[in-house]
Amino acid sequence: MTAASGSGGNETINYTYDARGRLVRVEHSGSVNNNLQANYTYDKAENRVLVNVTGSPN
Repeated sequence: MTAASGSGGNETINYTYDARGRLVRVEHSGSVNNNLQANYTYDKAENRVLVNVTGSPN
């Protein structure tokens, strides 16, 4: 987990990894990017093939 502070207030960014160490989710909370979430999907060769982003920055 990484926390960052900006001029608009505090923002927290949570990173989630699977058992293979691949990034599977990034969640933003607080400040301008509140509730922004990105989910990553990989193919059998472990290439990132899809990014699904939900929410929107304010």
